Amino acid sequence: MIKISRKEYEGMKETIEILQDPEMMSQILESEKNVKEGNLKELEI
Repeated sequence: MIKISRKEYEGMKETIEILQDPEMMSQILESEKNVKEGNLKELEI
């Protein structure tokens, strides 16, 4: 048996949900591509 905290368990569940969501994964991959290509905009606060 392996014990993990509730926070870690919830984080793992959330990660699995994201990995199973094709639209979310597409957005993540597009963002990573933009970062690699230097297509970034500065955020002015």
